[in-house]
Amino acid sequence: MLRNDQKAAIRQGFEMGFSDTRIARGVPDINHMQVYNYRHKLKIPTKDIVNRRYDIWTELIYKGVSISQIAKMYDVTENSIKVLLWKNRNISLVEAKARVLKLREENQQLELGDGIPSLGQLGLQFKPITPEDNTE
Repeated sequence: MLRNDQKAAIRQGFEMGFSDTRIARGVPDINHMQVYNYRHKLKIPTKDIVNRRYDIWTELIYKGVSISQIAKMYDVTENSIKVLLWKNRNISLVEAKARVLKLREENQQLELGDGIPSLGQLGLQFKPITPEDNTE
């Protein structure tokens, strides 16, 4: 019999798109068959979990999270992520990385505005220029 805290953790795993086995490893004192049986009791099909997983992977990639971090979180190989997203979402990681870089550039431009940017806006820090530093 699953405790309420275990059920909550399992449901959270489903929301994240984790496999039954991955959830069982992350929740103390349960095995993958208990997760499987609970998922079937809730009438959640595997395809819903898998689709959620691909959606989350896609969002994480577009937010700039590395493939290696995602692979570690989901206990899969980096190559699995690349292949599965290509086959199931038609997402090329090369294109995704280019899109992330473009979005970052656009965000930086938006933050800077039209005026003269400050060093802080540029993420830079220098010693202030004083009259004795000015050699002109």
